Formats: sequence, C-alpha cells, structure tokens
Amino acid sequence: MSGEVTMETLNKYVALDNKIRILENKNIRKTYNSLQKQYDETLATVKNLENLYEQCKKQTAKEKDDVDKLDIKSFLNKEAFDKSMSKEQAEYLEALNKEEVMKKKLDSVKAQVGEKDKEMKKAKESMEELEKLVQEQETLLSEIFDGAYGSDLENKLESDLDLVREKRQRIGNAKYKWTNGRILLQHACNQLAFANKRWGDIQNSSLNMQEKYGIATEARNNLIAAIQNLQSCQKYLDNIDFPYCKPKEVTTLEKATNNIYIDMQSPDRHKHAGECYKVTHKRAAALLQWFDNVINTVIEKDILEATKEESEANRKLRAERIKLLKEKVEGEGGKVDIDDTAIQLADDDDEAADIEIQAVIFKADNEEDNSLKPGGQDVAPAPTPVPLSELAPPPSGEDLFGNIEQLKKQHEKEVSDFQKAQEMNKARLQQGLEAKLAARRHKRSRTTAE
Repeated sequence: MSGEVTMETLNKYVALDNKIRILENKNIRKTYNSLQKQYDETLATVKNLENLYEQCKKQTAKEKDDVDKLDIKSFLNKEAFDKSMSKEQAEYLEALNKEEVMKKKLDSVKAQVGEKDKEMKKAKESMEELEKLVQEQETLLSEIFDGAYGSDLENKLESDLDLVREKRQRIGNAKYKWTNGRILLQHACNQLAFANKRWGDIQNSSLNMQEKYGIATEARNNLIAAIQNLQSCQKYLDNIDFPYCKPKEVTTLEKATNNIYIDMQSPDRHKHAGECYKVTHKRAAALLQWFDNVINTVIEKDILEATKEESEANRKLRAERIKLLKEKVEGEGGKVDIDDTAIQLADDDDEAADIEIQAVIFKADNEEDNSLKPGGQDVAPAPTPVPLSELAPPPSGEDLFGNIEQLKKQHEKEVSDFQKAQEMNKARLQQGLEAKLAARRHKRSRTTAE
C-alpha cells in the first residue's frame, strides 16, 4: 500500500533533493576516494623514506669511519695521504648531506600524515551526510511508489541523471587534482627560483667558507622542497605523462642536490650544477604554463558543459517525480497546487567554486608565506614563457576523465535491457523486475570508484 502523499510530502522531497544536489556538486565521494589514495600513498612513502634514511645513516657512519681510519703511515708521502684524505672527506661530506636531505624529506612527509588524516575525516563526515540524505529520499520515494518506480520515464530520467552526474563528477575530480597539482607546481617554481638566486650568490668573492655553506644550505633546502612538490604534483596525476619535469629529470636534480656542498667548492662543478638548477626551473615553469593551458582551455570548458547538462537532467527528473506526486494526491481525492518554483533547483555556488583545495605544500626551512612570490627581489627572474604554438598538447579526454564513452554504452545497455524487460510478460516477470528496480533505487548511495 503506497504512503499518503500530501503537500508536506512534496516539500520534504524537494528539500531533500536540494540538499543532495548541493552535496553532489561538491564531488564528495570522489574527493574522499582521492584523499584515501593520497593518505595510503603518504603512509607508504613514510615507510620507504624511513628505510632509506636508515641506509643513509649507515653509509654516513661508514664514510666517517673511513676518514678516521686513514693513517699517514700507510702512505709513501704526505701528498699521497692528502689526496686520499681529500677524497674520503668529500665522500663523507656527500654522505652526510644525503642523510640530512633524506631526514628533511622524511620529516616533511611525516607532517603530512596528520594533515591528510584531518582532511579524510572531514570528507568522510560530508560523505556520510550525503549517504544519509540519499537513503532518506529513497525511503520516501519507495514508500510512495511501493518500492518500484512511479513510471518508466522516472526510471529512464534517473538513469540519465546517473550518467551525466558521473561524467560531471569525473571532470570535477580532474579539476580538483589539476588545481591542487598546480598549487604544488607554483611553489616548486618559486622555490627553484629562490635556489637559483642563492646558488649564484655563492660566487661572491667576499664571502668566507662558513657564509657560503649557509647560502648553499638555503639553496639546498629550497631544492628539497621543490623536488617534493614536483613529486607530489606527479602523484596527484599519476596517470598523466608530464611533458616537462619527468621523473628522470627530478631524479637528476636530486643527485645534484646531494652533491651541493662538493659542487660549491669548485668553479667548474658550481657552473655545471647551476645549469642543472636553471634547466629544471625552466622546465618547471613550462610545466606550470602547460597546466594553466589544460585547466583553462579543456577542463573549465568541459566542466561548465557537464554542469549544465547535469542540472537539466536533475530538473527533468524532479519535474517527473513532482508530476507523479501530484497524480498520487489527485488519485486519492486530494488536491495540491504546484507551481514552477517547486521544480526549480536550489541556487548554489557553481561547481567550480565548490572545489576545496586540499594540497599540502612542502616548504623550505627559510620560507615564509610571502617570501617566494614570483617577481620578488629575492628570487631569480622567471623563465621566458614557451610560445603557445610550441607548448605540449593537452592530454586526451580519456587520460583526463577516464573512458566516458564506455559509461554511455553501459547506460544505453541498461536502458535497453529495462525496455526489453518491460515488453515481456509482466505477470511472469513482475517479482524479478521489482527486485531489479529496487536494486537500481539504491545504486546512487554506493560510493563510486574512480
């Protein structure tokens, strides 16, 4: 027996639908999935860095032992001893620097674990709120329509909405990742600019060795932070092949950073290391330019279209359900006046504004909130932008958003299967069909995998 439908029933449905739409626009499910993946990756990174740090400490101890054990009596002359000692001390200094670099990386990533845990809990609360509202709405509709759909059209319109919502959420998730990645990349560019500036300052002949070590340490710390931001940016978009600052290039920069105290002592090595830093800065700036192009010319356009498409599908489904509710009232001898305002969707911020930035930025020890802004006097000049005609093309739609065409095919098959089932002997299949409809009724409450 269907439930009694009143104006209160209608208002309750509309209120639930408005709340659900606003939460769905925030891409809560996919955002939570992304955060869960990042959290798991961060824990794995901490474990890996802890192992590497222990290896670095052992290597440093070994190199220190080699220096301590070096005995002049084992050499034919002092010149041979000094040459060997210089080599061992350089290896010890390199190992010690590598250990310090690894420790800084480990400490930075450990600090992220707590931040990401907070983000996940906040996202989970929002997701649970959404699931509760969806379940409440589905229970209401199930009571009104005896556990089935009010009409074949309602079923089709809900299926259409599921398709366009999944499409819009995939594009929204892509924007979330690319926007967060861009923030990390911007900081990496600023840190590389600062490191280049300080690396050039070392050549000042009036500086003593202690001052040079201090400047090299500033450059090193910014290089470490830039490397971590570049690597985090790649993790946000692990399915995208970056045209600039590829993993191999970042590894080269890491090696140069590990040798920074050795490189500062030789003009030739200083120059060679400086070229590595400058090239990486130039490539990072080109990558940032590429990000802006992808976000502004592809993702923004697609998300606007998908948001409008979803809004229209949502409006059609609501109109059909309100029509069915009205018919229910009139069929039971009642009357309810329904105007267009009940069908209109609630006003809310557009989808783009709903994306909450979740990037956790790696910072250098000397970095302050405003110290590394582009164009500041304490940073190297920004590289010349790459001409748009020479900029790498954006990724394919499938790389950006997944296989949306496959979604459409799956949707078409579901609609076709349902129509075929409707055309068959309803008496023989009624029980099985209602079970199928009930299963479809709850599919929106499931967490959608990326």
